[in-house]
Amino acid sequence: RPAHGDPRHHAGLHRVCVMRLNPAAFNTFLAGIGQRMLWQSASACPCIEPHSGAAKPGCPLCLGKGHIYAVGVECVAGVASQKVVKQWAAFGMYEQGDAILVIPSDSPLYAAGRFDKITMLNGSDRFSRVLTRGRNDRLHESILSVDKVFWLNPAGDTVVPGGIPTVAPDGSLTWASGEPPAGTKYTIEGQRRPTYFVFDNMPSDRNQHQGALLPKNLVARQWDVMSR
Repeated sequence: RPAHGDPRHHAGLHRVCVMRLNPAAFNTFLAGIGQRMLWQSASACPCIEPHSGAAKPGCPLCLGKGHIYAVGVECVAGVASQKVVKQWAAFGMYEQGDAILVIPSDSPLYAAGRFDKITMLNGSDRFSRVLTRGRNDRLHESILSVDKVFWLNPAGDTVVPGGIPTVAPDGSLTWASGEPPAGTKYTIEGQRRPTYFVFDNMPSDRNQHQGALLPKNLVARQWDVMSR
């Protein structure tokens, strides 16, 4: 380094350092440590009422959810953090959690937008639902297994064990035997793949650096009320 007073000393203070980041190196790193995911882009269903924004309850496409989902695309992304908590609201208990994802620039998930669905293919957790036979008995999740079904007898003082149903791709349930009586509330339990939605938090726009497409963050939310 030039001594103080040397003209070259002051010239060095104004020297600009240029940092060159390598998107390919980031993508290779995330591919090695990332988790497999299934990304389904969301589209607003045409059944939505334009004045209220509410979906038609009996819509056969969105099932009253207001969004229809494209065929899933498998991809890989990093998971910076992941959590799930149970909370109470006026309508009962629901699950809420967040996952912070780091998306490589060469992943299809890089194009994710609001209300898209992301299913974690490397993970699983337990679910327990109370459904009514013949009314709302459909599972809006990626189910790995159904392990237990039961309901109460007419007196309400004895548990009646049921059979294990088959879960169709659309989440509907069919029983070969041990089916709950029509109109009966029953509990169904098993293992599912964690599912998150791109909700209020959109992907960040820090991906541009001197024209280079760098990994960007996405906050996805596990919000059970979207499955009701």
